[in-house]
Parts: sequence; C-alpha cells; structure tokens
Amino acid sequence: FKMKSLKFLSITVLSALALTACTEAEIEKVNSTPASTASSSAATTAVETKESEAPEETIYKVGDSVKFDNLIITVNGVRNSQSEFMKPEEGNQIILVDVTAENKGTDEESVSSMLLTEVVDGDGYKYDVTIVDDNKGSFDGSIGAGRKLRGEIAFEVPEAASSLEFIFSNPFKTGQAIWKIK
Repeated sequence: FKMKSLKFLSITVLSALALTACTEAEIEKVNSTPASTASSSAATTAVETKESEAPEETIYKVGDSVKFDNLIITVNGVRNSQSEFMKPEEGNQIILVDVTAENKGTDEESVSSMLLTEVVDGDGYKYDVTIVDDNKGSFDGSIGAGRKLRGEIAFEVPEAASSLEFIFSNPFKTGQAIWKIK
C-alpha cells in the first residue's frame, strides 16, 4: 500500500509541476547510427518543414549513446533476470536494461529510474520499473559534473511482446530518447 500511495503522490506532484514548467529537452545522437527513424528520408530532404510539424522521432539501438540535455545516456545491453526469489507473473519475464548516464554539465544532475524511464511494447502498453535482487548497480542518484552512474533497471514485460522500446524522458520537459531493445 505504501508503494502505491508513494507512486500516486509522485505522479500527482510531477503532473502539477509538468503543467506549469514544460520546456523542450535537448536530445541528439552522440555515436553510431539510429536503428530506424519515424519518417522517411524523402521527407527529410523535402523543402523546409514548418515549425508546427512534429519533429522527426529517432529510434536508437542498444549500444547507442544519446545526449539528453547535460547527460549522455547509453543503453549498454539487456538481459533476463535470473532471480530465484523475485519471479514474474505467469506469461511474463523480467528484463534488466543496463544503462549508463554521464554528466557532461558543470552542475550535479540527478537520475531516477522510476521517474525517467519506462518500457513500451509494440501495442503501446507501458511497463514501469519493478524490483529484483539480481540487478547490477542502481540507476538512481546524483551524478557529479564529469562523473558517470551505471545500473540495471528491471521491468516485468510479457514474454510474447513482439517488440520493446526503452524510453528515457524528463517529466519536467518535452521530448524522449527511445531505444529499440527487442
């Protein structure tokens, strides 16, 4: 009950703050090429796009690093949890997404796996962070200027999901960095 109350309170506070102070996050590729893009190359070579049109959504692949404001976010890999104690519901699996955040800014930055990350399947269903006992490190905490934080984030997802995307976003800004992980 405490976890649900805490989650509800967090969502309520974040929603109120998000409605009052939304800005757009600065998101750009740092290395390698994206796995795919949401728009065709013909559309990107067309005459200048209007400001009212939605920006091109890039889907990255495991191993790609993406600059998200002052953070360089890298999805290093994905594996299945082997926990003997924390078992998924029937028909589900627990995946661990290995993520690194590097602070390229001059001020300390904070990351929270619960507030900044999610997994979405091919049908649009969203999966939140879950708890396991065999993850390496934690993707939660403060990152000093010039420092890194690495940890695995657990998500319980359907075994039958045809595709999965890991999404990093800031609830106080617009924009997302998306990696195809299955």
